[in-house]
Amino acid sequence: SHSAGFEAWMRSRGDSVTTFTAENAAEQFGVVKSSYEAVPLPSIRAYQARVKSLGKPKESLELVCEPIPQALEWGEVLVSMRAAPLNPADLYDVQTGGPHGIEALKTPFIAGNDGVGTIVKVGPGVKNLQEGDWILPFTPHLGTWRSLAVVKEKDTLKIPVDLMPMEYAAMMRELCVAYRLLEDYGNLRPGDTVILNAANSTVGQVVIQLCHLLKLRSVAVVRDLGSMDRVAPWLKTLGANEVLADTGSLKKELEKHKYFAKPKLALDCVGGQSAARLADTLDDSAPLVIYGCMSGRAPSWPWNQWVFKQMQVNGFNLRKWMKTNKKKIPDMMEAIAKLVNADKLRVTHTEYELGTEFDEALDHAMEEGRSTKILLKVKDIGVTY
Repeated sequence: SHSAGFEAWMRSRGDSVTTFTAENAAEQFGVVKSSYEAVPLPSIRAYQARVKSLGKPKESLELVCEPIPQALEWGEVLVSMRAAPLNPADLYDVQTGGPHGIEALKTPFIAGNDGVGTIVKVGPGVKNLQEGDWILPFTPHLGTWRSLAVVKEKDTLKIPVDLMPMEYAAMMRELCVAYRLLEDYGNLRPGDTVILNAANSTVGQVVIQLCHLLKLRSVAVVRDLGSMDRVAPWLKTLGANEVLADTGSLKKELEKHKYFAKPKLALDCVGGQSAARLADTLDDSAPLVIYGCMSGRAPSWPWNQWVFKQMQVNGFNLRKWMKTNKKKIPDMMEAIAKLVNADKLRVTHTEYELGTEFDEALDHAMEEGRSTKILLKVKDIGVTY
């Protein structure tokens, strides 16, 4: 029949065709308020870390207690944030209003991109969430540094309850980034070498441990802030084969250490000269993957890296990957959860209570050379009025 043929054609198009549904219409044009009944919410003033103006985090951030909305409208849910990390990207948002290429965030706004929360109430039109579900932010800039949040269902990602400890679920983005970098790049085999900078970061710690599990060798590169005698042994306990200071020629340092296995993959989140130093060590045609730029300086390489070594440079952004690979997300998270729950992946972290210890958490997050992830935990959601 005509309809059967049309359906077969639609299936053959796969994801390249967008079907316009009632949900699309509701999202694009909204839903008339008189057509549904809003869900009332209790009168609570919730804690939130608000950015009052762009600039230095200590001067721009303030912890306030503000009323949550009076009701949930169409497609909205009330989320109790349980844990949220203080990441360099969050502090960058506070200083600049967000990454280059997107519309700058307008102050005041609530800081925080990552975290884990539980659903407290669901509003009208919510289909896939219910009270008690665990969720992660699916879109950036949801403002996770707060105790209670009203957000759209479509902006969340549901994960299985008790998938892993709350603290690790809050760091899911870093865990997934490390997993994908090794899964998708370099066509690595046991015995191959991976070199990475900012190796004491959360992603760096996880990459080193995954390399050890996969029988890959890792060269950890870190800034020398006078604590190499402490950082180097610690990274080696995680599985790093070599630990080098991010200065001078890494290639010559490896030769001095009689380490002649040229890296098959380089992972850069610093940029500038640090990325160039990584590239200098690579084997011919080996990829360098950029997944961040903590220095704020774009990397550049001499022409012979391109012409004679045929270096490949790739960029990676987890949120974009997740948007185009939604079906792969559950399996990826399940694989990571198995490793975390088996105590094969560990991330050093320090917890602070949002309502009473936010200033201390911010001070710790801004310390140079720290090797611990800073997490805001929420036990006190606020006050009723």
